[in-house]
Amino acid sequence: MNFSEKILIIAGVLNLAYGSLTGFPYALARKKAEFPSRYLQAAHIGSLMQGAMLLGLAIAFRYAAALSDSLALTAAWALAVSSAFLALKDTANWLQGVKDEFQDNPPLGKALGGIGVLSNLVGIAIIVYGVLIS
Repeated sequence: MNFSEKILIIAGVLNLAYGSLTGFPYALARKKAEFPSRYLQAAHIGSLMQGAMLLGLAIAFRYAAALSDSLALTAAWALAVSSAFLALKDTANWLQGVKDEFQDNPPLGKALGGIGVLSNLVGIAIIVYGVLIS
């Protein structure tokens, strides 16, 4: 296992852990309301999905063997950073009581989400390139 795969596995497991932890406040919120904050739900479910995605992408690196080590590390770090920033965005939106991030346009959520999306695009583009040239 190379270092890029380890980064994705560690980030994936951390995402699964965060998704599991946010399940507790989500369960408590569901006791009080049928539809609690969509961003609490997103922090919970999104982190679980991101964790599974990162663990799956660790396998994809084996099919992108033609990538240089530095490019593979860039992709792995970009994807790990992306998942962290997307979880932070949803958590910040939940804690700030944002109802709809596209209507409310919260500055913190917008900045965190922007970083998350851009770094995701970089990481995915590199992996796709690596798989296609291998």
